[in-house]
Amino acid sequence: MDIIFVLVKPAVPENIGAAARAIKTMGFKQLRIVASNQHQAKPASILAHGAREVLEQAESFATLPEALADVDFSIATSAKSRLGRRYSYSANQLSSQLQDKQQHLQRVAIVFGCEEAGLSNEELDCCDLLSYVPIANSYPSLNLGQAVMIYAYSLTALAEAQVRTDVPEEQWANLKNRSINYLQFLDFKPQSKLYRWAMERLAVADSDDIKFLHLLLNKLIKNNEAR
Repeated sequence: MDIIFVLVKPAVPENIGAAARAIKTMGFKQLRIVASNQHQAKPASILAHGAREVLEQAESFATLPEALADVDFSIATSAKSRLGRRYSYSANQLSSQLQDKQQHLQRVAIVFGCEEAGLSNEELDCCDLLSYVPIANSYPSLNLGQAVMIYAYSLTALAEAQVRTDVPEEQWANLKNRSINYLQFLDFKPQSKLYRWAMERLAVADSDDIKFLHLLLNKLIKNNEAR
């Protein structure tokens, strides 16, 4: 399983450098930058001491959907409560969530918003699951580098399982696409409560759930085609 750290519109080079250092320190190596070139600034390189190759190899994207195009499962990080989101998991709960279905995932992205405002609702909608860091006080809040370190540390157990060469037929991303197509076939719009609820429940499905839902969709689609 590849763990990819995605920074959306980061504005402070030092924060990006600190994030790169945290990523390497915890055994990871993949960084993606969205709508920013601040990782190329000298202060970022200085703060990334010992991990400059993470910055040098970072991939740049114009938009978050482009950065997530080849990702199977994406996790948005937010310190804010979000209307319409029923499920949110703390950083220390993510490792067990991912380990449980790692055989169905090839690439996982942890997405962080800009320092000033975090992720927008539109950017949040690009992600499958919402996560947060429980803190005692709302202010002072964590900066970007600190947040990346916390998530990288919480996922250390997955670092050794990053590289996969096989793509399982019953992977989670395939289930998501099939579910979306079937909901659209049933005329449920993305804005509808049932659609959003289904996508949220799908994000927390474990390995057995994923296998069962693939079988269920196979049966439903076969029955519809036979009519």
